[in-house]
Amino acid sequence: MSRRLGFDLRFLAAFSHRVMHLTMHMNLFVPVLMAVAAMLLAPQTDTEGHARASICASAQRRIYLLLLVNALLFSVLGGALLTRYLLPMYPLVLLAAVTAIFRRVPYWQGLTLFSAAAFGLGLFINPFYGFAPEDNLTYAHVIRLHQAGIAQLNQRYPGATVLSAWPMTDELTRPELGYLKQPYDVYVLADFSAVQIARATAAPDKYTAALVFSTKYDPPPLLSKLGLKSEAVDERFFGLHHDLPPDAIARELGGTLIWKKEDQGQWVALIRFNRQLEARLK
Repeated sequence: MSRRLGFDLRFLAAFSHRVMHLTMHMNLFVPVLMAVAAMLLAPQTDTEGHARASICASAQRRIYLLLLVNALLFSVLGGALLTRYLLPMYPLVLLAAVTAIFRRVPYWQGLTLFSAAAFGLGLFINPFYGFAPEDNLTYAHVIRLHQAGIAQLNQRYPGATVLSAWPMTDELTRPELGYLKQPYDVYVLADFSAVQIARATAAPDKYTAALVFSTKYDPPPLLSKLGLKSEAVDERFFGLHHDLPPDAIARELGGTLIWKKEDQGQWVALIRFNRQLEARLK
């Protein structure tokens, strides 16, 4: 019974997150809300007195069915919080929203332009809730931060065994990604939460330097209060975590923070330890 209840709670949480992401991401809520408001108006008529065209009923049913199946499928199989899995659904949502606006709003072109502007702003302006940097152009800043961090590592500690987390671990071990020419040995953590740092503290001989970074975007405290209060559910079902700040990581690991860089709420830092670096034969 408890296992069934746990699955039900996980499913409901995943489904609600799926719907929220579909409507909130990239300001998609703007055309959705305008379409809902437009449904309160009577259909507009053309010069011949006919109601403006709309999507036929059978096509509408297929659109809504696909949206529902997508939400249900990823709620059961996983990936409900990965926005990239929503991409095939965006055209369907926009088609339904713009059709509703066109059918019932006199100057519908202005509202569609407003929706397009909101979508464009979403590329550059981060939302008021936590999200993955890859969801908009914030990821360009993340890439530049990682490049700068790896450059500092190459300059100061070539040959070190590096404590880090994904995706930095791939960037440090796969030269084909373009971040470096010689790969490093790495000690892999899942993230930089207190639990993971405590794990690393118990194995100080496994690494000789640490390249740490923010694994997700956390909004400023004032903005985060506007978000949904679902941290307990997210921690239980979706692995929500909070990275420790770099100075706290250095302190917990017994190292020294020697370099740090921040950019638009993201950060990367290099930590050294008072242990001998073991240079590898090239």
